[in-house]
Amino acid sequence: MQTSRWSRGGGGAGGGGGAPPPPPPPPRGPRPTPPVAYIPVEPRGVAGDGQMDIPDDAAQAAWYEYGKAPADEVGTTVISAHAGSQETPVGPLYALKDSSPGEEVTVLDEAGDAHHYEVTQVEQLGKDGLDFAPYFERTGEHRLVLITCGGQWIDERSSYADNIIVVAEPLD
Repeated sequence: MQTSRWSRGGGGAGGGGGAPPPPPPPPRGPRPTPPVAYIPVEPRGVAGDGQMDIPDDAAQAAWYEYGKAPADEVGTTVISAHAGSQETPVGPLYALKDSSPGEEVTVLDEAGDAHHYEVTQVEQLGKDGLDFAPYFERTGEHRLVLITCGGQWIDERSSYADNIIVVAEPLD
């Protein structure tokens, strides 16, 4: 796997208190292109602690090499990276927290072939006790799962409290 790319369409407004902002005016031309992020992906297995081995630098992602590849017709392709790191304080997968169903994700395999997916699910789940087994399926319908950290930063752990998990189904 060489590169993963995803396009985030739409937008989200969050905010605290007060009256909601007025609705935007109707579009008067072509929609702006959704943001695009690129991240190199390398095959990785299992780390010493039993978790998926992920590069230290958030600018680099890992593909779970014991799982399925994008060209496979069954099972899950898992790609994961840190949301941020010392080398790259805000990594490309940090934006997963803002993903929405319907957005497109494209993964290029080693041959340069593009595999297109549509986001169907975005979850923010606490790391404590999180069962990753359902996201690492080797059988069943083919899908892509992107995983990074998110939620509240916990200084004592030097880690986020949650994982952001994006599930996408093939468009091809």
